[in-house]
Parts: sequence; structure tokens; C-alpha cells
Amino acid sequence: MTTTLTPHRIGQFVRRNTKHGYRTGQWAQIVMTVPSTDGDCWLVIYHDGETDVIPIDDNGTYSFRSEPIDWRS
Repeated sequence: MTTTLTPHRIGQFVRRNTKHGYRTGQWAQIVMTVPSTDGDCWLVIYHDGETDVIPIDDNGTYSFRSEPIDWRS
């Protein structure tokens, strides 16, 4: 895990590209970075107001967008 990705990601949109996991493939907006026992995580919010905590890693399992997105995509 790494924290080098976090400062410039707040406010951006992220989605997981893995086959398994909570709401995989759905876009969420990164609200802030939060600490965890396993390393830093992003607190994200989905289009319906639900929140989640996503572990931060840089192994290519995420897609990012900086501009607003169509939540249904």
C-alpha cells in the first residue's frame, strides 16, 4: 500500500476494476483519506449517498476521472 496517490485524488471519481468487491465497477467520488490498520484508505460517496472505504493501492485495480461523470456508466 502507498499514500503517494492520495493528495491529488481527493475530489476525483474512482471505480474498482476488480471482479469482486462491494460496488465494483461503480463510480464514486473520493471525499478524503482515512487511516486504517492495513494502510490508508479513501472515503468515497456513491451517487445514492452511500459511503464506503476503499483501500489505497497502486496495482492498477482502479480507474480515475477528474471531471464529473455519468453515475450510470
